[in-house]
Amino acid sequence: MNTLLKDMFTLAAAIALAVLPGISFAQDEPRRTLVELASAQSDPEVFNLEKLAEKAFLENRFRESAQFYSQAARKAPRLSSLYLGRATALEMLKRPKKAVQDYEKALELDPGNYRAMEGLAGMLEREGKEIERAISLYELALERDPRSEWKESLAVWIKMLQSRLRPVDSSPLALWREGNRKALDGKASQAEMLYTEAIALNPLFYHAYYRRGLVRIAQDNLNGALNDLDATVGLSPELRGALIQRGLIHEHLGNTDQAMDDFLRASETDSRDPFAHYHLGRLYETKGLYVEALDSYQQALKLKPKPELRSLLSRRMAMISGPVRLALQERSRIRKMLKDLW
Repeated sequence: MNTLLKDMFTLAAAIALAVLPGISFAQDEPRRTLVELASAQSDPEVFNLEKLAEKAFLENRFRESAQFYSQAARKAPRLSSLYLGRATALEMLKRPKKAVQDYEKALELDPGNYRAMEGLAGMLEREGKEIERAISLYELALERDPRSEWKESLAVWIKMLQSRLRPVDSSPLALWREGNRKALDGKASQAEMLYTEAIALNPLFYHAYYRRGLVRIAQDNLNGALNDLDATVGLSPELRGALIQRGLIHEHLGNTDQAMDDFLRASETDSRDPFAHYHLGRLYETKGLYVEALDSYQQALKLKPKPELRSLLSRRMAMISGPVRLALQERSRIRKMLKDLW
């Protein structure tokens, strides 16, 4: 496998491997009941402070976000969403004890606040404490959380936590979890075996196919990985990571049309993923579609990618600036010619 493509596989696989084990279910806008929303809007100062806090959080200014939430909470101490919002900011500031206190307070004020349940469960889980309580909180949140896009991941996560309380070889989920641990330790052969055992117990367990595919990529077993990723996409057609990985394999094998289809599907499945837009742009570039490539690169940049990817995007955009200019001039010339014909 050439060095450039190997690096792409490594970077994309590292991102994929990091996704499932650290799921956070409480990082979006704090939940408000209708009563709370009316209460916040009835006090413009509280409402404005909360909006400032949310804006600061989205801009990664977590300390300011926590301060705004604190100011609002002093004026409206019975508003659950303020403590939930501050808890998420404190979590990002690596202040787990304070974050737990705020999640608890949010639940005290609103026992049905599913995002506070998810946030508190996540804190307990990461601290390695009260795993059974974390599972109970996740289960309560699963009943209440209306966001369909979270339910599948949350249900899988609950089962994975439950598997911690059972022997390693007792369930597909436990085998999958142990396989993940072996993969992160660099023990690819052992991980592959564990994923295979999980699949034997549950042939519909697409997470195991996906992880085994990633391990096989790392071992340069691209045909085996392709089979696993085909199974993954067949069972879960919108799993973006599987589409990107399969697209990279197709590209390496010279199947550019299939690679283009996978990258395009990945970018449409999750338009917030800069890697999907980046890889789509690369293929447009290889086909001489420089304007489309530039558009994909610009879409990726808008999503605030990490420095490594941002650097790659900047270099690519600089390289195609000339061809883009010529392509736009040619398009303009053709449009003018067609206009003159009519």
